Amino acid sequence: MKFTSILALAGAITPAIAAPAKSDKTCSNPAKRIEWRELDAADQQGYIDAVLCLKTKPSRMGLKSSLYDDFPHLHFQLNSWIHGGSPFLPWHRYFGVVYERALRDCGYEGPYTYWDWTKDAEGLRLSPVMASKNGFGGNGDAKKTEKTASGSTLKCVTDGPFAKLRPEYLETEPRKLTDGGHCLHRNLPEVDEPDAFATMAKVFGPEGVEEVQASGNWSHYAWSLEGGPHGSIHACLGGEMNPTTSPNEPLFFLHHAQIDRLWWLWQKENSTRLTEYNGLYKNINQTEQHEVSLDDVLMMGGIDEDLTVGDVMDTTKGPLCYTY
Repeated sequence: MKFTSILALAGAITPAIAAPAKSDKTCSNPAKRIEWRELDAADQQGYIDAVLCLKTKPSRMGLKSSLYDDFPHLHFQLNSWIHGGSPFLPWHRYFGVVYERALRDCGYEGPYTYWDWTKDAEGLRLSPVMASKNGFGGNGDAKKTEKTASGSTLKCVTDGPFAKLRPEYLETEPRKLTDGGHCLHRNLPEVDEPDAFATMAKVFGPEGVEEVQASGNWSHYAWSLEGGPHGSIHACLGGEMNPTTSPNEPLFFLHHAQIDRLWWLWQKENSTRLTEYNGLYKNINQTEQHEVSLDDVLMMGGIDEDLTVGDVMDTTKGPLCYTY
């Protein structure tokens, strides 16, 4: 089914219109996810090669672009439901799993990985993830720019393995998607706005994260994690990470794996947190609010099977089967 058909079916849906078939996968030996710095050079290169491979694979959503571009396209379409409410953490948890599966289909055999940016609060530019070799390249180049249809200037990344990457879709105005391809771009505020970066670094640094992790209930925790460390890293990378097409940025998935890791650590503190899920969400058209449920469906738009929130609350069981 093409994605346009899925949205037509969804319309003003609640994401729980129909429960998907339960995955019958079991989990006897959970895979361990590790930090980017802990991967050996061969696995780092293997991961990067698999990300680039996604650009060579056809869309699974019925789009005219690639599998790589399915991820930002879906993220854009579901924006109002997957941000600013309880679905944020479980949906992005499963979104990362679906991305990992796509990388496996592209030949990646190493551990799935995350970026622990608490180690880089002194400056993201110095982080190994932003290295030209065995990293994702550095900041955008003010001397190498492109203009969007709406007149915005993109500072293109000119070093590293993604210097020639051309993501297809970009949110150029609120809720407006443009296609045709553009350079991968970043705009780190630590370069031109060091004071603003210093303020945000306190939020995603060790002390800021420790404060979030001390939250005693789901509602406060989910709100604090999304609005605090999560949002700060998006702002501190800038560029692709600002609009809702942010999965254009290859670092998006390492960032969200770290967010997922923090939630996993929080859940480990108390077994009741494996089922602690409450609050509200907005439907796709932002016309209604509904109470969330563990039976709510996590839609993947045809990229992979849909699961329920309840299916992804415990990563150490099937169908997820991983730990940190």
